[in-house]
Amino acid sequence: MSDDDADVCARAVRGDRDAFRLLVVRHQHAVHAVLAQMLLRGAVADVEDLAQETFLRVHRSLPRFEDRGPGSLKKWIVTIAARIAIDHLRRRRSQVESFDESNHPAPTAGADELARFRRLGERVEEALADLGAEQRSVLVLRQLHGLEYQEIADALQIDLGTVKSRLHRARARLHQLLPEERCG
Repeated sequence: MSDDDADVCARAVRGDRDAFRLLVVRHQHAVHAVLAQMLLRGAVADVEDLAQETFLRVHRSLPRFEDRGPGSLKKWIVTIAARIAIDHLRRRRSQVESFDESNHPAPTAGADELARFRRLGERVEEALADLGAEQRSVLVLRQLHGLEYQEIADALQIDLGTVKSRLHRARARLHQLLPEERCG
């Protein structure tokens, strides 16, 4: 954690609302990203609600936060968001909503390239939905947020071996579902 983060955290723990607001601003993008990825870009309202819940938990737990080195605050906050997303998915167990292009615009390209991009997005979304919440969560935390295996185990409160096996099964399933998308 940088000195600046440490100072902001200390001020937030003492009740400084501006300091906590600064923490939210600094980390809201990462929280929204992990929630959107784990919910498969579901309803924007769900992502917003869960982001608020994440920062409420951060606020309540901040006095117990222990600095674990560079980037630890962000990883800790992303971990809280991931746990909230998993809890939400377990409660809902509903069908995945489709990719909403109004919230996630495609890059500027020709019509053929846009059509290929949309088809790829749909295939990836379907493949991720096929994984289930447990495999998807370890994959998102590892591949998209760069958490180490032990950090994922700690975040999800599972054994290190479980993280490795879920990640292996998730990757194998994606290779099976998306064979034409494999890279060297």
